[in-house]
Amino acid sequence: MATEAPHDTSGYILHHLTNLKLDLHTMRIDPEASGFWVLHLDSMVFSLVLAAIFLVMFRIAARKATSGVPGKWQNFIEICVEFVDSQVKDAYHHGARFVAPMALLVGFWIFAMNFMDMLPVDLLPALLGSVGVEHLRTVPSTDPNVAIGMSLTVFLIAFGYSFVAKGVKGVGAEFLFHPFGKWMMPVNFLLKCVEELAKPISLGLRLFGNMYAGEMIFILLASFTLGLGAPEAVTTGNVAALIVAAGLMVLTVFFFARGKALLGAALLLGIPVVGAIGWLPSALTSGYAQMELATAWTLFHILIISLQAYIFMTLTTVYMAMAADHH
Repeated sequence: MATEAPHDTSGYILHHLTNLKLDLHTMRIDPEASGFWVLHLDSMVFSLVLAAIFLVMFRIAARKATSGVPGKWQNFIEICVEFVDSQVKDAYHHGARFVAPMALLVGFWIFAMNFMDMLPVDLLPALLGSVGVEHLRTVPSTDPNVAIGMSLTVFLIAFGYSFVAKGVKGVGAEFLFHPFGKWMMPVNFLLKCVEELAKPISLGLRLFGNMYAGEMIFILLASFTLGLGAPEAVTTGNVAALIVAAGLMVLTVFFFARGKALLGAALLLGIPVVGAIGWLPSALTSGYAQMELATAWTLFHILIISLQAYIFMTLTTVYMAMAADHH
C-alpha cells in the first residue's frame, strides 16, 4: 500500500476506503480532496480496463466463431449470450435490437467490477504502493460515483427511449393524466416524478450497498489476520511476501479442486503452524492467514457479486420495457 503503513485498525480500514483522488482544480493527487471536481482515478481506470477486457473477450469469440463444433470458449460465450437473450425476451416484448446487447454489457461489466473483490485485499495496493501510489480501491462498484453513475446512465437511456416509443404526447400524458385523471394533474406529476427518480436511486444504491458491505468484510478479515501487530505486512517492503502468499493459496485451492485433499490440508494447516513457530516471515504468515479467511468468504461472496450483476441487468431490461409500454 502506502510507504507509510497505518498501525491501528481504524487507520488500516480508512486507508483501504480512500480512493486515489485527482483534484481537477489543482491537478494534484490529494486523498483529502472532496467535491464535484474530484476524479477518482482508481475507479475510472479499473472500470475502463475491465470494459476493454470484456470487449476484447467477446470480440475474440465473435471473430473465431464457427458453425461447426464450437470450442470451449465459443461455447461459454454462446451460453452467456443465450442466457441474457432469454432474460431480455421474458421482460421486453417490443423488439428493440439494442436492448439485449445493452443488458449483456451492463451485466458482464458489473460482474467484472464486482469480481475485483475476489482479489486479496492488500495485493494490488501493495504492488502499486511500491511505485508510489499511496491509496487504491480496486473494486469500482464500491464507489458510489460509479454505481450511481451507471444507474443514472440507464435511467437517461430509458427515459429518452420513452419519447421514441411513445412520443412527446404519450410521455406527457403519463406525467399529467395518470393515475388520477386530468383533474389531479399536479398530484399525478408529483407522483410520476417520485416514481421515475426512485429508479436510478434504488438501482445504484442497491449495487453500492451490497458491494460496499462485502468489501468491508474483506478488509475486516485482513485486519484480523494482520492483528495490526504486523502492519509491516502491507508495506512496500513485503510485496513479494504477499505475492507468494497469494500463490500458495491458489496452489491450496488447486489441490482441493483436483481431489488431492491431503496436500491441500497440509498447506492450509501447515503454513500457519510453521509460521507460528517462527520459521516463516510474519508477513508471509499473516498474508496467508488473510487469504485463508478471505477464500472462505469468497465462496459465499461470489454468489452475491453474481446476483448483484444479474439484478442490475434484469432491472435495466425492465426499465427499458416500462419506457416502451403504453399506459
